[in-house]
Amino acid sequence: MAGIGVGAVVSLYGNTTQYVTFPDAVKFATENPGKDYHIVCTLDKEKAIVYNPQTDPNHLEFGAIDSLGNKMTVIYGKPKPQDMERSQKLVLIGHAEGKNFRATDILSKCPSKYEDTPVENKP
Repeated sequence: MAGIGVGAVVSLYGNTTQYVTFPDAVKFATENPGKDYHIVCTLDKEKAIVYNPQTDPNHLEFGAIDSLGNKMTVIYGKPKPQDMERSQKLVLIGHAEGKNFRATDILSKCPSKYEDTPVENKP
């Protein structure tokens, strides 16, 4: 019984992803090819967003800056997330492929969703 429990925990741990930086993702790509990682980042506003839904609605390319200031080009094979440009932070899920990060999913945090509405104080 204990062996089954340990086996289940080990198999679950093997399928989880870790939060890393872009250089770590590049390093891990050779050690664990195909394994996905989470990267917390912001949109690189100096780099253009390449997305043309008329040509290919499933190709998005943009620059991102991780939490330590490392920059990388991100390629995403799905339609552009709504209001991505307004997002305060992005969490990319995917892996490094050469000089790019191949995102399989993008989670965004839009500041307007989390701001409190002002409350008036009346005497």
